[in-house]
Amino acid sequence: MFRNFRTGGPLVFFLFFLSGCGSNPSPAISGFSPVGATVGTIITITGTNFDVGPVNNLVTFNGTAAVVTSSTPTQIVTTVPSGATSGPISVTVDGVSHATSAAGFTVLAPPTFTPASASVGMAVTITGTNFDPTPANNAVTFNGTAAAVTGSTSTQIVTTVPAGATSGPITVTVDNGNYSLTSSTSFSVIP
Repeated sequence: MFRNFRTGGPLVFFLFFLSGCGSNPSPAISGFSPVGATVGTIITITGTNFDVGPVNNLVTFNGTAAVVTSSTPTQIVTTVPSGATSGPISVTVDGVSHATSAAGFTVLAPPTFTPASASVGMAVTITGTNFDPTPANNAVTFNGTAAAVTGSTSTQIVTTVPAGATSGPITVTVDNGNYSLTSSTSFSVIP
């Protein structure tokens, strides 16, 4: 068998075949949702050839590492890490194969609101970025309870504290989930 090593016999073919075993296809990123969000927001990355073990997928937002909470061969769930800046999302699988998104992810500043506390039915003004000037394209929740949007611009939303609201963060979702902004401070519902 060793005589065939120099002539390209069965041993060389067998070793060549084994060298191809275990190598995984390169990952590819086809998209992510939402396309812009505040730090701490859950992001779903779609693509191919991801590892089913979350710890085997390293995700970075413009170079800042994020924690992967779950993964399948076609989907990774992670959160926008603290210190992330706008730019591409990258995935490295098993420390070897690498993919970078064609589009950039937008890290958004948390929205603010006034007043800081109010009773059900009272008006609240939310200030931020990337809002839609069409009120119906902005969804607002007070700690998970949906509120009606009565007016909006690209930087301001007017809403009212909804019935059943509890104290907690205010979240704005824009254009069917393309952008997600959650306040870094809690709104207080006055009984």
